Amino acid sequence: MVYTYDSLAAPGGLGAAVVPKFEKRCGCRVRLVASGDAGQLLARLGLDHERHKPVAQVVWGIDQQLWTQARRFGEPWGTWKPARLERVRPELRVGAPGEGFLPFDYGVLALMADTVQLKQLGIARPAALRDLLKPEFRRRLLLEDPRTSSPGLGFLLFTRQVLGAGEKSWNFWRELKGHWLAMPAGWDQAYGAFLKGEAPLVWSYLSSQAYHREKDAASGDRYQAVLFAEGQPVQVEGAILVRASLDARPELRPLARQFLEYLLSDEVQAEVALKNWMHPVISGTALPASFRSLPKPARLLRLETGSARAAQDLDDWFRVIQ
Repeated sequence: MVYTYDSLAAPGGLGAAVVPKFEKRCGCRVRLVASGDAGQLLARLGLDHERHKPVAQVVWGIDQQLWTQARRFGEPWGTWKPARLERVRPELRVGAPGEGFLPFDYGVLALMADTVQLKQLGIARPAALRDLLKPEFRRRLLLEDPRTSSPGLGFLLFTRQVLGAGEKSWNFWRELKGHWLAMPAGWDQAYGAFLKGEAPLVWSYLSSQAYHREKDAASGDRYQAVLFAEGQPVQVEGAILVRASLDARPELRPLARQFLEYLLSDEVQAEVALKNWMHPVISGTALPASFRSLPKPARLLRLETGSARAAQDLDDWFRVIQ
């Protein structure tokens, strides 16, 4: 069994594209269990642990921000090393070698703008993070809840990294709290509200622009990414083995390892862009024109995940958001 987030398991998503091919390879059945957004996925894994009833052997969709919490559930690789791991771009590797996190894709987080709405409102796109505090953006921004959403947590950590962990960040969030229109639990809800026209700005991915270009040229012109002068944060998604589940059923360990290796295969990496709307981690993987034409960020920022993941530290930040 594999725990994953909703869009990976959805019809037309990456899971639907590649899991049947893996099943043919291994002569096995893989059950994908969707658990909401990545933050909700982690919560489900933690609940299994508390109940001493491990269910999934693999978790597919944990990112580098959540890895510091998920590490305690994961199984280190020991002397085993996934095939093709050396072809993963070095800057995308997470944690110490052999610690247990296998990157399979990455995304550049960015605001998406409904340019038609902005034009109707006579509002220019924000050019820097602090522009979001301007009066014209009040109630015109959709964010994801950082307590349950990995993109939402990415935005929180991005603001800390850009503004610092001191009063500048605290004051930014105190002011921003009155500006956003809504903060749903996950990306799906936030982006759905954006497409319904509820707000002209939503926190999403740079590749969302590629999605619209592929699906409909007209909407590709309407929905465009907004890049900040400070740069853009990078989210690395990965898969882990669940130690307690594999200890309970060691006969499944070879199959679970095989699944992790499959995520780095050419077959899967070639599907990442147009099935998961993220970037492949294997160097040299061909990208469609919609990805090659995406705007270039001023710089890419690997988010801090150490002290920022301390439970008390995050609880303090979450209280500001509530």
